[in-house]
Amino acid sequence: MARHVCTFAVAHTNISAQPFSNAGRTVRILIPNNLAGQALYAKFSNYYSKRPVWIEHATIALADEAGNLLTESIQTLTVGGDTSFAIVPDRDVFSDRIAFEVQPGQTIAVSLYYPVSEKPTSGNFVGTFAVRSTRGDYAAEVKMPKARILSTLSKSVLTWDMTNAVTTLSALVVEQDEALTAAPNVIAAFGDSIMQQDAWVTPFAQRLYEEFPGKAAVCNLGIGGNRLLHDSPASVKGIYGPAGVERFAQDVLSLEGLTHVIFGLGTNDLGLPGKDGTPLDELITVSQYQNAVTEMVRYLNKRGVKAYGALMLPRELNGVYTPMRESLRRTLNDWIQNSGVFDAVLDFVSPVADPSGVGMKKEFTLPDGLHPNRAGGLALAQSIDLSLFE
Repeated sequence: MARHVCTFAVAHTNISAQPFSNAGRTVRILIPNNLAGQALYAKFSNYYSKRPVWIEHATIALADEAGNLLTESIQTLTVGGDTSFAIVPDRDVFSDRIAFEVQPGQTIAVSLYYPVSEKPTSGNFVGTFAVRSTRGDYAAEVKMPKARILSTLSKSVLTWDMTNAVTTLSALVVEQDEALTAAPNVIAAFGDSIMQQDAWVTPFAQRLYEEFPGKAAVCNLGIGGNRLLHDSPASVKGIYGPAGVERFAQDVLSLEGLTHVIFGLGTNDLGLPGKDGTPLDELITVSQYQNAVTEMVRYLNKRGVKAYGALMLPRELNGVYTPMRESLRRTLNDWIQNSGVFDAVLDFVSPVADPSGVGMKKEFTLPDGLHPNRAGGLALAQSIDLSLFE
């Protein structure tokens, strides 16, 4: 019997406000794989667009550390037998089954060439995973020239260079033989930019994969600016995504083989009201947070999925994030820590907190005072008890 499990997934949102365009470009997504299997399926999504998006040429292959394809492994991706296919709005589209043997420790590359006319407005910007997108069809080429497109965001918010690489790929699914391979743990990291920026998720996944080869996969479902209770404000055209309570089913519950969820939403419910045209009355209350989180965790537990709460990171005070909001963060963290709602709690405060009691240590934070830098992310990753995922 065959089993299907996710080895990679990203959360999608309305990316129409992004200045980037895939028109006439190839995007190559590099996926660190820790699962064994004999076949693969690529999953594409187009939920936040009103029109179909075409992919003119797509391949899947193994790649080396530099992102170059291993020639003998290159295979064409098809949908319904077609090498050029549309991703229609409001639904997922799966590729045809690809007989493709994978092993833990390999890097899987998905290369997508979008026609000159295409500018996806629904998807994910994948600077964490992508070789920078390049003009032309390089889907089947071993090497892909790198573009030189950066953003000021990379200096203050992101731990990686921002690129114009956006994608409609939403997941990669591995087919396993149940008689040969035990079911792995599939871990969803469900949160905001502190997850999406990947400062801690990648080093955590690297530790986990070294400890449990073939037995775990981590899927980063972070969306920058995302909140638990409210959708993206109109001023940013949906880029912060729908409320966590709304995207929970689509992004988390749809993951094949889901066993664990790391919950990390809340800091934008505290810090966003009063910014980007967000009404002040959208500041979350303690009871609202508790009720929403408790309902999601209970639903996961009923399905046999473990839910781990990540404490909200310390952050600098400013004109919007006031001492009152900092007090609210501490109250919510106390509830996460002591309510017993979660199966376990990840202490993301102690490893990075400044001794002054305000914000993170300077060596652990980006200039915005909200996001951890690479050193901060590594400190968080190393603080996680891997035995929680045995």
